[in-house]
Amino acid sequence: MIAVKRIDIRYATALLNLATERGIAKEVYNNMLDLRILSLRNVEFRKFLTNPTIKPTQKAEILNNVFKDAFHQTSLDFILLITKKARGWNIVNIATAYVRKYRFENNHRTISVYTENPLREDQKDSLKATLSKQLSEGTIDLRCHTWPNLIGGIALRYNDLLYNASIGKQLENLRLKVKSAPKQYSQTIH
Repeated sequence: MIAVKRIDIRYATALLNLATERGIAKEVYNNMLDLRILSLRNVEFRKFLTNPTIKPTQKAEILNNVFKDAFHQTSLDFILLITKKARGWNIVNIATAYVRKYRFENNHRTISVYTENPLREDQKDSLKATLSKQLSEGTIDLRCHTWPNLIGGIALRYNDLLYNASIGKQLENLRLKVKSAPKQYSQTIH
């Protein structure tokens, strides 16, 4: 698995370097993001990419027909090259590595926001402004999700950190505190 990640990063780095050199890094970023989103939302597309019975040249021809009008030529050429080299199964991982690398190099910070109910636009704007002050540099990309089990408040995920400021989490912490010291609290209740 580690070798696959290294390959993903190598390919993504090569593509980013080429795109930056040509002044099209953002266009390629948008294409890789679209490819990634398509693969996450479409099971049939993922199955197509990983299907060993379809020849790489056939996959390349199909991908060319699907993306020729939607993707920048550099993105398309890269996808076709990877596919023809029998690494089509790895395109999505490479696209993901490209998106992460591009965001890192351009100070794009992706923060996932979890709330019990969907946030209104004014709430998103307010949260984005507050987070911008805290993180100073870069662009913040908010990904808003509903988490029905969340009781009041908000939870944020940034990189590998989860900050849970919900009422449910506070109640859980209090329950654990009471459970860990039962004698102390049982005496004060009577």
